[in-house]
Amino acid sequence: MSLKILIKKLYYSLRFFGRDIIVDPSAFISRKSVLKTVGGGKIRIGKNCEIHDFALVLTYGGDINMGDYCSLNPFSILYGHGGVNFGKGVRIAAHCTIIPANHNRGSENVPLYRSGISLKGISIGDNSWIASGCRILDGVDIGNNVIIGAGSVVTKDIPAFSIACGVPAKVIHKQNF
Repeated sequence: MSLKILIKKLYYSLRFFGRDIIVDPSAFISRKSVLKTVGGGKIRIGKNCEIHDFALVLTYGGDINMGDYCSLNPFSILYGHGGVNFGKGVRIAAHCTIIPANHNRGSENVPLYRSGISLKGISIGDNSWIASGCRILDGVDIGNNVIIGAGSVVTKDIPAFSIACGVPAKVIHKQNF
């Protein structure tokens, strides 16, 4: 093992001491990013991942798993609530929001803030690219090799080898292999 890898392993061990955060020493985690376990849950960052300045990664009781070679760019928000799983090579552009939770509807007798939340989770397949400013909502499964256009709001599953965009996001092209 190289000296550089040993130093990074020690640095990440100290930076995330006492928290359920596992970072492969080959990963780059900006000092200006925030990774926290809040209310339980774990964070696992794979090999050669990059988390850039001002990215926010909070568990809120759920697990967050980033496969190898993933990137989370500046000002993106990633919450864990119901669980988030990235495959390998997932690219998340700047200013994206990924939240695997949803408020339950209130009623005449129960206000929204007391009605609870649903936690279905979010999965993003290998080699997918989420362009700038996207919102990925709870319960969504994005297949392998998918491109989500900038500014899109993903509310439903997107099949593998698709390009989707819009509010709500709709598949505009599907590659058949």
